[in-house]
Amino acid sequence: MKNRSRIQFAIVLATAICGRVSYAQDTPAQANPQTLTPAPTIQTTVDSSSPSPVDVVDQSQTSQDVPALDGSGVISMSSIRKPQLLIGGTVTGGYDTNPLNIGDGKPSILYSISPYIGLQSSTDRTQLLLQYHPTISRYSSYSEEIMHLATARLVGSLTPRLSWTIGATGSHGDDSLRLLEPVQSGTAGGGSSSGSFLPNAGVVTNADAGIDLHYDASPRDAVGFRISNSYNSFPALHEKGSVATETLNVNHSLKPTLSFLIYEQSAQYYGDLKCTAVGAGAGVRWQPSESTLISLKGGPQIDTPGCKSQQGFSYGASVSKKLPRRSLFFLTANRQPVISYLGSGLWQDDVSGGYEREFQSANVLSFDAGFVHSSTLVNTSSYHGTFIDSSYTRRIHNRLSLGWSYRAFMGVSGGVGMNRNILQFCLTFTPNSRTLTK
Repeated sequence: MKNRSRIQFAIVLATAICGRVSYAQDTPAQANPQTLTPAPTIQTTVDSSSPSPVDVVDQSQTSQDVPALDGSGVISMSSIRKPQLLIGGTVTGGYDTNPLNIGDGKPSILYSISPYIGLQSSTDRTQLLLQYHPTISRYSSYSEEIMHLATARLVGSLTPRLSWTIGATGSHGDDSLRLLEPVQSGTAGGGSSSGSFLPNAGVVTNADAGIDLHYDASPRDAVGFRISNSYNSFPALHEKGSVATETLNVNHSLKPTLSFLIYEQSAQYYGDLKCTAVGAGAGVRWQPSESTLISLKGGPQIDTPGCKSQQGFSYGASVSKKLPRRSLFFLTANRQPVISYLGSGLWQDDVSGGYEREFQSANVLSFDAGFVHSSTLVNTSSYHGTFIDSSYTRRIHNRLSLGWSYRAFMGVSGGVGMNRNILQFCLTFTPNSRTLTK
């Protein structure tokens, strides 16, 4: 009865908060479907964990779209010429059974404010997008928590055949707040990356930056090269991880709907773990119909002894399909040798899937789920976690939407079990100068 009263109070609180906002939204506050590469795109799903070198980017085409940090969709970088300031935000109220991701955490009513600010501009040769999206939460049983999240992306072309991309993502704050961040529904990795939470991690820092070059050697052949560096710090756990990666891939298109990929990758760890990892492989990207996309890739991975001899075969597989009645289904599976967030050198297996449907032109219903499992090293414990999210969003005016979501997380890290359930009600405002794409 006590929990039921708290839930009822959370609903009333969220309704009161929502009633104070009088702005409007461009589209429902739910991420729009994207093609499945790693997900998206140079791993642009907004996640605190660092991308793996095995996440080879399909660079047959230069992406001009970036997921919005507030989860409202995919921003078209080339849609605005003159500099535009993007301002929006979300107000949320709800109930959280374990706000700190600890084994014996007690429940609490929560409310949070997540302002959104961005800068977008483009010229004939370059496109720029800067985003900042902090989450500030208060609880009835805990002190205030905050998580800062920012991204920067600059895309340009040197010649009609040669293009480049510079991108960076950074986050700093209470790790447990990642479960409150918008889920990029319809993107590979959306569910699996959300299934990674460390117990008692406290305040963490994650940063990743990289440079990509793309060269169209011919109408059917393209070469992509990427160098990047990631950094992860967990002071409460006395852990740090740094890894520099390099990836080279060649893509050949047999026809517009079928292309093949070969790649080479290497990673140099220089944080708590000091070793080198090298791998190579091949892949295929097939679009058997306008509504279906299938992607497969894989190859061997060889590590030096400092990586604890974690040899094996890495792979990635994904399928996405547009269904009747404005709906989308996606499913992905990966085995990756480098996930700095859970521990450098670990092999991670993950599976994620989701379904999204838009109906009556103003409503979006989505469901996402993911499972993550990692092996054990001497300096890092084994891990497994399951994430489930269901949400409903209704656009109530041009740029204003009202939504609810239920999220559940269950996991075990180093023998410490975690169980968390969150019910949220939110009001989201999206700037009208932002062009969102499906």
